[in-house]
Amino acid sequence: MNTMSLAELKTLCKERGLSGYSNKNKAALLELLEPAPTPPSSPVPTEKETNIIINAPVPVPLVLRNGDCLVVMKIIADESVDMILVDLPYGMTKNSWDVVIPFDKMWLEYNRIIKPNGAIVLFANNPFGARLIVSNLEMYRYSLIWEKNKFSDFLNAKRKPMKIHEDIHVFYKTQPTYNPQKTKGDPYERWNTQKAVDSQTNYNGHKENHVINTEGTRLPTTVLRFKRIERPEHPTQKPVDLLEWLIKTYTNEGELVLDSCMGAGSTGVACKNTGRRFIGIELDKTYYEICRTRCA
Repeated sequence: MNTMSLAELKTLCKERGLSGYSNKNKAALLELLEPAPTPPSSPVPTEKETNIIINAPVPVPLVLRNGDCLVVMKIIADESVDMILVDLPYGMTKNSWDVVIPFDKMWLEYNRIIKPNGAIVLFANNPFGARLIVSNLEMYRYSLIWEKNKFSDFLNAKRKPMKIHEDIHVFYKTQPTYNPQKTKGDPYERWNTQKAVDSQTNYNGHKENHVINTEGTRLPTTVLRFKRIERPEHPTQKPVDLLEWLIKTYTNEGELVLDSCMGAGSTGVACKNTGRRFIGIELDKTYYEICRTRCA
């Protein structure tokens, strides 16, 4: 990159979804673009190992790999993954692991390995989230909101509302598996208004045959309420129960879930708890070892 012009470096920053590069000089841009050092990693899976991953029967194996996800994903079979569930790096901190994956290369692999009816579910805060959606408008369907039990960004409380949510964006080619995770509520009676109006001659009361009794079961909404982790092993670690909710919603038991940036391995734990197969990839050697311990 040292031979690239200032304009070329800025174009590269834009392609990687980075922010705050417009007024930087060449030296600063090179520092911003410098990739995180790749730690020594175990070899990427061979084609034979990959076939074992894809065809493994239930009970579920959890296959973990330490390496660059763009490299490891290349040997995963076409249209073999039922769900991709990832908390991507947003590129919003100075942490060595927080480097935005080039969208074009990421989607090339995601689109190849996901089944035609598989869901791709990605955590993303703005402005990164907005760029993520625009990077694949053709497959973007809708967003969920994870409402946390505690706020963050207290240092900016005098300038803006404190943040208490995180976005989850859902992408797919065709309608994926959808298992609504219903919750219990109080039983209630509901009057079937249209049927009553069609048959009534007056409005003196509700006819008994137009009243529907329900057990109070509630369908899910776009707002998901789960507690934050108090002592996370990774700065952006997600709660296992939230990941279980997403996995159970978009897959069935025995199906295969991929997390290409697994951090501390919470997605693997959630897959193990819910009877799904799992492929997890992590670049950072330290976090990879945490994953191995948690998913053992």
